[in-house]
Amino acid sequence: MASASSVSRLVVIIILINVGAISDATISVTTSAAGLLSSPIQLEREALLATGWWVNNWATTGNYTSDHCKWTGISCNSAGSVIGVSLLWYENDNIIGELGRFKFSCFPNLRSFKIRSNYLLSGSIPSEITVLSTIRTLELTSNNLTGIIPSEMGRLRNLVHLDLSNNHLTGHIPPTLGRLSKLKILNLSSNSLVGNVPSTLSHLTQLTTLAIASNQINGSIPLEIENLKVLHVLDLSRNEIGGSIPSTIGHLKRLRILDLSQNKLVGPIPSSVGPLTQLTTLNMHSNRINGSIPLEIGNLNFLQVLGLSDNKLEGPIPSTIASLVNLKSLSLEYNNLIGPIPSTLGHLNRLTDLDLSENKLVGPIPSSVGHLNFLQDLDLSNNKLEGPIPSTIASLVNLTYLSLQDNNLTGPIPSTLGHLNRLTDLDLSENKLVGPIPSSVGHLNFLQDLDLSNNKLEGPIPSTIASLVNLKSLSLEYNNLTGSIPSTLGHLNRLTILDLSDNKLDGPIPPELMNCSKLTTLILGNNLLSGSIPSQIGKLQKLCYLDLSGNSINGKIPYQLGAIPGIHTVDLSMNNLSGGIPVFVRKVPHLDVSGNKFGGEIPTTLANAPPPHHKTIATRLVAIILAMVAFLALIFGILIIRRRRDKEVEPTGTGEITNCADEFAIWNYDGRITFQDMIEATEDFDIKYCIGTGGYGSVYRARLPSGKVVALKKLHRSETEELASLESFRNEARLLSQIRHRNIVKLYGFCLHKTCMFLIYEYMEMGSLFCVLRTDEEAVGLDWTKRVNIVKGMAHALSYLHHHCTPPIVHRDISSNNILLNSELEAFVADFGIARLLNFDSSNRTLLAGTFGYIAPELAYTMVVTEKCDVYSFGVVALEVLVGRHPEALLSSSSSSLDKNIKLIDLLDPRLPPPGDQMIRQDIILVSTVVFSCLRSQPKYRPTMQLVSNEFIARNKTPMQKPFHEISILELRNQEMYLVD
Repeated sequence: MASASSVSRLVVIIILINVGAISDATISVTTSAAGLLSSPIQLEREALLATGWWVNNWATTGNYTSDHCKWTGISCNSAGSVIGVSLLWYENDNIIGELGRFKFSCFPNLRSFKIRSNYLLSGSIPSEITVLSTIRTLELTSNNLTGIIPSEMGRLRNLVHLDLSNNHLTGHIPPTLGRLSKLKILNLSSNSLVGNVPSTLSHLTQLTTLAIASNQINGSIPLEIENLKVLHVLDLSRNEIGGSIPSTIGHLKRLRILDLSQNKLVGPIPSSVGPLTQLTTLNMHSNRINGSIPLEIGNLNFLQVLGLSDNKLEGPIPSTIASLVNLKSLSLEYNNLIGPIPSTLGHLNRLTDLDLSENKLVGPIPSSVGHLNFLQDLDLSNNKLEGPIPSTIASLVNLTYLSLQDNNLTGPIPSTLGHLNRLTDLDLSENKLVGPIPSSVGHLNFLQDLDLSNNKLEGPIPSTIASLVNLKSLSLEYNNLTGSIPSTLGHLNRLTILDLSDNKLDGPIPPELMNCSKLTTLILGNNLLSGSIPSQIGKLQKLCYLDLSGNSINGKIPYQLGAIPGIHTVDLSMNNLSGGIPVFVRKVPHLDVSGNKFGGEIPTTLANAPPPHHKTIATRLVAIILAMVAFLALIFGILIIRRRRDKEVEPTGTGEITNCADEFAIWNYDGRITFQDMIEATEDFDIKYCIGTGGYGSVYRARLPSGKVVALKKLHRSETEELASLESFRNEARLLSQIRHRNIVKLYGFCLHKTCMFLIYEYMEMGSLFCVLRTDEEAVGLDWTKRVNIVKGMAHALSYLHHHCTPPIVHRDISSNNILLNSELEAFVADFGIARLLNFDSSNRTLLAGTFGYIAPELAYTMVVTEKCDVYSFGVVALEVLVGRHPEALLSSSSSSLDKNIKLIDLLDPRLPPPGDQMIRQDIILVSTVVFSCLRSQPKYRPTMQLVSNEFIARNKTPMQKPFHEISILELRNQEMYLVD
């Protein structure tokens, strides 16, 4: 019988449990009272308690029971001994600390151990785990584990399922894993593993799944892989594996998924793939594979996905591909394929995606393409196809994306295209199409982007285009269109880009056009337009870029134009405008009014030029040359002043940097910032003023004599002679001096000298988003409203860079480190050191640059810079804002089975209470939907930043019909409203 004191202690414990005040100490008293410490089962219970993973949960939920076999994620045998542990983040969010807290030696009967999707579980995999002689399943996927994979894991001889994917594991794959003779599933994907694929893995003769994707594995594919006779899945994608594809891979007769994509493989595709008749997925895209596509590929009768894009394949498309009757996706883009498109492709009547773009295909588009009734995406752009657009394309009633851009297609646009009423994107630009734009185009009710530019189209713009109520971008430039601009275009209230330039359009600009309140870009230049600029132009409050040049527009410039808040570029040159230039219009950053008939006082920078009827290429060249001459004269003058001033400077204790003249390229908002001011404010760049160090410079906090606090980025002196650093510095100074946006850090001044280089820009009190999210106290202050606003601010800034700068600017290093926050926790894009001006007349290829974990996947293998690289990086940062940490696990797969179970509410940063306000919930759903669309692996399926920005401005709500707490990640990924190019 228990003593009176023991009974009293038990009573106290029961009371504490009822009020939820559970602690390790309390439980210890209970068990001591029971006197069961010597029992092996009780030792298991104590070991579970010692982790703290269940205790914290009881304290918040009150769901306590003394029977540990009933605890969340615990399963026991009939004797009460633990045989299984399974904890998921969205079931138990208190798994904190290192994995070593779990005493594996206390669980002799453990057969299954699963902890998944918990970023607070850290530390290395303890070698003690090897005592689990009965373990069959070990899953530690999607955590924050570091260190190496212990070689001792080769002792777990009963292991059947080993999954360590989505962590931060480093080092080599231990060859000792080849001793796990019963292993069927081995998944080490999405870590930082290096070295070769150990040949000893070929000893795992029962293996059905081998996944080592998304690491830094190099070397070659071992020839011994042929020993894995029962292998179903082989995924070595997204590594640095080189060499050729071994012909022995053809011995894996049971293989269903073979993914070797995004590596450095060379040589041909071996004909030995022909015997892999069970394959459903064959991915080899983004390598350096050459030679022709083997005819034997036609033997893969069960194949559903064939991805060979982004290689160096040549020769024709083999006609044997037509035998792949189960094929759903065929991607051969970005190769050197020649010859015609085989008409036999029309036999692939289950195909949903067909991409043959960026090759050297010739001949006509076969009419048999109209037999592909399930086709949703058809991309034949950037080839040398000729002949007419076959009318049979109209049979593809499920088509949502059609691009025939940049070919040599001739003839008219078939009126039957109007039958494709599910199209969201239609791009027929850069061909030789003739005739009128068919009025049937107005039947494409879901169309969001229509591009017919750079053809030989003629006749009027059909008024039926006004029926395209979802249209966001309309590009008809560089054609021979005539007649007036239809006033009905004013009905397109979602339109953001309208380009009708370089045609023969006449008549006035219809005032109704100013009803398109979302317009950000309006280009009507080089037409025959007359009349005045509508005074209603002030209604276009989102307008950033306006080009009316090269017309016969007369009258005065309406003062309302200068009242548009974000207007950045206005080109009114080569018209017949008269009167004066309104004061506010003069403040537009990039304003060209040359070639008009202005009177009165005109600023010298806006002086008139002779008014020709059109701004021809020649006149544009002359203007460019004159601008260059003026610029060189300015630089020459500055250098003369600098040389004179250099002679006047007395030597001081600062040594050689005193030769940096204080007026040389140092300027700001309220007068000159002198070099001496910066030296005094930082005490000659003393370390105590340094607030951060980056890749090529250090950042200092400086208070000017006026009291203004600024940030000063100074290039490391040791790097001033490195051309890359100098170019990066010049690039940032040049770009920041040209751009103006409320969500982009303001540049106040800069100093450019061979021994002294620095930028002076707006000081951000709260520092980087990265630091704020990683400091619990500051992260809690970043409530859901502020986080949504941060995402919106980033979107607006990137939209401005991509769509309202000429040429467009790609930042290339969008990361949480380069998003700064002011005292109001508003977001500002910073660090333009590796930004790139996008030149559409060049390849835009570049060295890989950016921050690891934020780089778009295609940039890593194509090296082609596009705006969609920034779109992907934006998606990563935006998701980081919602989750509260880098979303590495969620980026590893776009359609994992885990998505079906994870709810949006479980994904959100647990340091904040769940959003309760309905409006903020709607905003979070909208942001989440947009974010996952930005993270699509194929760039063409990501939205533009302009579309993202406009969605946030319009506050469109994602049409979810479920309660907030029931919305899953999979549902958000599958939203198609932003599936546009």
